[in-house]
Amino acid sequence: MPFTPLSEEDQVPEVADTSMSNRIIASSKKNIYGESTFRAAGFTKRMIFSNTKMNSLEEAGFDPVNIIDVAKDNLPFVPEFLERMMQSTKYKLYNANKINFSTAQLRRETGAVINESEIVWINETYFPQLGDGPEVAALKKEARVEAVAAMELEAGGAYEGLTQEETRIQAAADAKRRAIRILKKRAETNPELADNIRNILSKVKKSG
Repeated sequence: MPFTPLSEEDQVPEVADTSMSNRIIASSKKNIYGESTFRAAGFTKRMIFSNTKMNSLEEAGFDPVNIIDVAKDNLPFVPEFLERMMQSTKYKLYNANKINFSTAQLRRETGAVINESEIVWINETYFPQLGDGPEVAALKKEARVEAVAAMELEAGGAYEGLTQEETRIQAAADAKRRAIRILKKRAETNPELADNIRNILSKVKKSG
């Protein structure tokens, strides 16, 4: 039986793009809110951006303390640039966002100078460690949410970007949009998948 590709009527509907740009108010308004509040607005933007990226990686199945990447990151007598070359892209992306989140939080807590003990503290407070287990990892993920919420509260009206919840919703919509595009592309050459999509759409239409 010849393969019939999905027709225009059968196409999976796209998710509406509701994205908005995070923005910080113009520096000319800094005096309205004060230096510390204005700085908190900048930290809020950084923390929301980085936490959204880390959560997306985790929710897609990435383990930031997987033994392979962690082992490559701690090889004895190996230069750091060689360690980085061996690490997975997702591990490097997660760590880059972890550093951005951490420095924003620490500079709010302690000022411009960050020492080694503070780095250890923030790693153990907000990010999964080897041996933590899923319950502890989930608690640390929630701790990041609370830290961002506190920063949002401190920034007040000085921060005009998307809230943490709005950013989470937007990220979920973006992920769904990407998944639909991949599904539609695969259906172009996969008769079974195309038929499954038609069946699902038919059931959805019948259910109203």
